[in-house]
Amino acid sequence: MNHSLLITCIVILLVVTGILLYLSILYHKRLRRHRRQQTSWQEIFEELPDLLILVNQQQQIEMIQSGTNMVLNHSAGHYQGKTLSYLFKQEDMDELHEFSSELFVNIDKSITYESFKRTGSDINQHIEFRIIPLPVSKGKYKKVLVLGRDITPRKQVEKKLQFEKERAEESDKLKSAFLANMSHEIRTPLNAIVGFANLVLEDDLSPDEKEKYFRYINRNSNQLINLITDIIDLSKIESQQLEIVPSSFNLNQHLCEIEEVIKYEKQNREKDHLLLFLELDMDDETAEIYADPYRIRQVMINLLINAIKFTNKGFIQFGYRRAEHQRLLFYVRDSGIGIPAEKQDLVFEHFRQIESDLTKLSGGTGLGLAICKNLVTLMKGRMWMESEQGKGSTFYFSIPYLRSQDKD
Repeated sequence: MNHSLLITCIVILLVVTGILLYLSILYHKRLRRHRRQQTSWQEIFEELPDLLILVNQQQQIEMIQSGTNMVLNHSAGHYQGKTLSYLFKQEDMDELHEFSSELFVNIDKSITYESFKRTGSDINQHIEFRIIPLPVSKGKYKKVLVLGRDITPRKQVEKKLQFEKERAEESDKLKSAFLANMSHEIRTPLNAIVGFANLVLEDDLSPDEKEKYFRYINRNSNQLINLITDIIDLSKIESQQLEIVPSSFNLNQHLCEIEEVIKYEKQNREKDHLLLFLELDMDDETAEIYADPYRIRQVMINLLINAIKFTNKGFIQFGYRRAEHQRLLFYVRDSGIGIPAEKQDLVFEHFRQIESDLTKLSGGTGLGLAICKNLVTLMKGRMWMESEQGKGSTFYFSIPYLRSQDKD
């Protein structure tokens, strides 16, 4: 009897041991599977680009996971128990401080807003935050999940697109105004030419009257030619078809010829009272240079005619000086009305000058300075100006040059 009881106890013990062993194996399998799942989810979280933050009612961080595009300065454990104001400074993330404890209790739907985090002196990281309430019990929301996503690239693209849109709209507006102004500028000299030509045909005109009308016809013909030249040059510059053609010439002689043109221009514009000075820095023998005489002449005459337009009394001075690195510094100085400081950055831009009241008063398309700067750039030089309203302006341009005997 005792023997049978012993055997029964042993069997029961073996069965219980087997059951316990089976439960132990099952538990460890489930534990390993759970750990694998945790590892898998952790790996997924680590690959997410977003920043994940679990915040309780006291605005304390219970869990935080850095994103691939939202890297934290410290480990996740460093932030646990800290507040959002610790993670994002007050001056950088003001919006996060709006989520007070009352808001955490009463929030019942997701909220999305944009903010930024200052990452450097001039660099802002734009962040899109999504606040998701997490129910705890009986519909009460006492925890929120904060998802932070870096949208800086998107913001940069949006900013660029907005800039390009505004630029295109502005360009369209300026070009429309340019075409309207150009139509007026073409009709004005044509009407004058046709009108005075008809008057010349009359038989009862005195020789002095005929000479006066012929002068008007000549002036308006030159104005029309200059207008067409500007349009053609602008078209060539825009299509990158305008070429610089250097050749040997005497710079002093060239500027003296320009002086005669400007004297005639002063007379035509009834401004003979303006004093005209020419400054030459080299003697005639050493003034033989290798450059593009036509483009230098075009730039100088354009600057000088502008000086005549906007100078009612005083003087106009022009010339050149030798500068360092085998360069020539040309200048045109006047005692005219000058250019306001707020408009000085615009005078060299295409289509800009047509909005100027000065251009409307003096006539012309306002393309001259923009063309001049492009011509100087093509000659591997640069152009700039100095001006004070009411006291006059000085335009400079500097270009490289070679002496004729050194061009080879």
